[in-house]
Amino acid sequence: MHPYTKVKDLRTNVETLATAEVLNGKIDLFIKAYLQQLNHATSVGKEALDNFK
Repeated sequence: MHPYTKVKDLRTNVETLATAEVLNGKIDLFIKAYLQQLNHATSVGKEALDNFK
């Protein structure tokens, strides 16, 4: 991973310094940001976001 120390989703502009965790599958931060963006754009409903943890 050297020299990169950051993972960034260009669609949502969410980023984290925990590269090893992301590679191990801990992507909840990115999924939640995407769902929030989708909710904002399409008014899907708050319940879908509240159920995702």
